[in-house]
Amino acid sequence: MPRNPRKPKNNKVVRIKKRKNINIGVVIFVIIVVYVAINIGLYFTKPHLSIYEVVEQSLASDTTVTGVVIRDETVYRTDKAGYVNYYMRDGSRIAKNTTVYSIDQNKDIYQMLSDSSGDLSLSASDVSEIKARIMSFKRGFSESSFENVYDFKEDFSSTLLQLTDQNLLDNMQDILASTGYTSSFNVVTSDATGIITYRTDSLDGLTEDAVNAETFNMDNFTTTNLRNTDITESNGAVYKLVTSEEWSIIAMLTEEQYKMVADRTSMKITIVNDGLTITAPVSAYQSGSEYYLKINLNKYMVRYIGDRFLDIDLSISTETGLKIPKTAIVEKTFFMVPKEFFTYGGDSEEQGLIKETYDTANGNVEYVFVAADIYYQDETYAYVDQDLFDHGTYIYNQDTKERFQVSMVGKLEGVFNINKGYAVFRRVERLYENDAYVIVAKNTESGLSLYDHIALDASTAVESAVIY
Repeated sequence: MPRNPRKPKNNKVVRIKKRKNINIGVVIFVIIVVYVAINIGLYFTKPHLSIYEVVEQSLASDTTVTGVVIRDETVYRTDKAGYVNYYMRDGSRIAKNTTVYSIDQNKDIYQMLSDSSGDLSLSASDVSEIKARIMSFKRGFSESSFENVYDFKEDFSSTLLQLTDQNLLDNMQDILASTGYTSSFNVVTSDATGIITYRTDSLDGLTEDAVNAETFNMDNFTTTNLRNTDITESNGAVYKLVTSEEWSIIAMLTEEQYKMVADRTSMKITIVNDGLTITAPVSAYQSGSEYYLKINLNKYMVRYIGDRFLDIDLSISTETGLKIPKTAIVEKTFFMVPKEFFTYGGDSEEQGLIKETYDTANGNVEYVFVAADIYYQDETYAYVDQDLFDHGTYIYNQDTKERFQVSMVGKLEGVFNINKGYAVFRRVERLYENDAYVIVAKNTESGLSLYDHIALDASTAVESAVIY
């Protein structure tokens, strides 16, 4: 029997593509990454708003000027050359006929005095003075002003010479009596009462009417400590006597400074040299094209008897109010409308203006109430936001039936208040300012209050934009 042939195999296989499943977790992750990247980009590209809290404070305007000292002073000179010994302390008050110095033409008497003086004895007051000078130098020493060391050395040497010469004076009469040397040796007494100093300078005897711009040229100024001079020439200066406690300081001003003090009769000043602060009578005046301030004093003269120039801080202005940074202030333009046009709209208590509009279909006039904040008002006009009206819009007064075309503009200075989470303009009135801050009036209408939060930099704030 024939074998049945085998049926051929069906090799047609249809492959079904697998359905791709979307991983929702990956999608969410990608969305989050994109969102974060966008926000990071916005953070670094947009300006950042910093907040400043308004505080109450005062600002003082201190202007530092250099003043020249005017005193009733006389420089005394010797009529012969020789070696000088002093017997009075620098800065001490002396009476008439007090022994001030001796002069020895050939130094014989001085040598005998030195040989007989033995050890220098110091009183308790002498020791106290030396300690005080050393402590004063230590307190004021600064490595940035190392040249003060040389000034201290000179002053300290002068003090020791003074103590030495005083010790010699005690033996002088005995030496003179035993030697008979009188022709070459002279003892000089004062011919007036006053305060003595052994510092002279190139402006000794300066008077108020002689002060000019050249007076303050330090290139021409010289000073001399007479106690440190080995030998004094004939007609050389030996000491200076100040005969009055009345003295003055004259400072040269700029025109702007002059205008600020022109009407002052007294002023608080600080002498920078040692920090002394006093209130003194003042008078400002003009001489030619130059401006000056004269400060009159009747004490502390001995404190500055060795100084010709003093640096003075003038307290020109002190104002108290709300302190805000200059960067917070912005200038904004407003429409100015007559105050009598303001009214209250409908059932609300909102204040605003009635605007004229036209129905384009029939041309009839319609009146629409527009709420409007008043940012500032003077005797005639109120300042309103320019965004409320188009230029040339008419507003209407229901009581007088008058119309007013909105076109006048005015500018106000203010800051952006952000107490409510968005920027709102608030007008400020400047009282005083320095380089960084402004003192503004407090309790002004529609203005700032203590502890308000404002934009530190007005340029980073957008009015009415949400801050947080």
